[in-house]
Amino acid sequence: MAFEKRLVLPGERVGVIEEFIFKEGLWANRRGEIIAKKVGTVNYELRRHEVALRPLKRDARPKTGDIVLAAVRELQDRVMWCDILGVAGIKKALRYSGAILRTSKLLDFNVGDLVLAKVVDDTFGTYTLSVEGKELGLVLGFCDFCGRTLADRVNVLHCNSCRRTFRKKVSIQYRNFGKLLFMFPVETMTQVT
Repeated sequence: MAFEKRLVLPGERVGVIEEFIFKEGLWANRRGEIIAKKVGTVNYELRRHEVALRPLKRDARPKTGDIVLAAVRELQDRVMWCDILGVAGIKKALRYSGAILRTSKLLDFNVGDLVLAKVVDDTFGTYTLSVEGKELGLVLGFCDFCGRTLADRVNVLHCNSCRRTFRKKVSIQYRNFGKLLFMFPVETMTQVT
């Protein structure tokens, strides 16, 4: 058989390093034993001599490639610091930090703006986020001058109070709260208010 599975508990021995190359969710001790880090299903790929662990319950911690909802916390010359409020599809509220590089004038977000972004790197506990793509970008923006919520018009955001217009990188999900509630848990949305 080329492929086998079995359920394991944390600390359980699943193989030895002389026999298998181990992947995510596993670690090797000094004796060369491969040990499970979490409860999950161990997958043995016998032809390739690989073993991997698929956790039963995914961590709420963002991973590279995840879509996250983030609130802009601080602005600097080249970086926007964000609080990651939730990961799409994970039913758990969380708080991690992320950074969006300000590479164009369209990335002139304000403190408090909500952004849909993709995790592109997770070095040293700070996540690098990207808003490239039509699904990603600003999902709720506020006026630079009066602080009111911006209305979406064709290719621009408009403040109905002070009549100013803004050009920003806007998601196609801008102010689509039904879709955002579907993507993120209610606990995440209550953190926003």
